[in-house]
Amino acid sequence: MGHTSATKDGLRRTLLAARRARTPEARSEAERAIAAHAAADRALSRAARLAAYLAMPHEPPTGQLLQDALASGREAVVPVTRPGHRLAWVVHDPEAPTVRSTLGVDEPTTSPLPGDALTEVDLVLVPALAVDHHGNRLGRGAGYYDRALAGLRGRPDRPLLCAVVFAEELLPEVPHDDHDVPVDLVLTDGGVFRPDRH
Repeated sequence: MGHTSATKDGLRRTLLAARRARTPEARSEAERAIAAHAAADRALSRAARLAAYLAMPHEPPTGQLLQDALASGREAVVPVTRPGHRLAWVVHDPEAPTVRSTLGVDEPTTSPLPGDALTEVDLVLVPALAVDHHGNRLGRGAGYYDRALAGLRGRPDRPLLCAVVFAEELLPEVPHDDHDVPVDLVLTDGGVFRPDRH
C-alpha cells in the first residue's frame, strides 16, 4: 500500500500534538505500566540482550524498562545517531556521559559497537508514533529506524521487533509503504498487542 507523504505528515502532526498535551504525571504512569507489561510478557522478558532507545521528551518513556532489564542481568544496547540518518549502537550504561543530539536525545558518548549490533540481540524495541493492527509502524519520518531495520529483512534469525507506543496510538490502520518492515509486537501502557499479519 502506498501513501502520499502528506497523509503521513498530517497524521504525524495530530499524534505529536496529542503527545505534547500529555501531563508529566500521565507520562510517569505510562512509564510504570510499560515496564510492568514488558516484565509480564514472556516474549519480551526472556530476551537476554535487547536493543532499546532513550526516549525523547514526549515519547513513551523507556527508562524504567531499561532499568528493570539491567537489574535482571540482561544487557541492553541503545542507538547513537550518525551522518546519513544512520544509527550505531553502544552498550547501555546509565552512568555513561551523554551529549544532546540534534534530535534532542541524550546520547552516550561511549564507543559504538562494531558491525551491525542488531544482528546480535534477541529483541529490538522500536520507537513509533503509531502502529496498526497489522504491525505497520509510522515513524517520525527521518528514516533512522527504517534504515536500521531494513538490514534485518528476510533474515531467518532476526530478533523480535517490538514497537513502543501509547495505547491510543495503536490504530486499525496507518499509512505505510511496501518496503516498511512490520513489527512482531506492540508494547503499550495498556498491554502487549500481537499484530495480525494476514
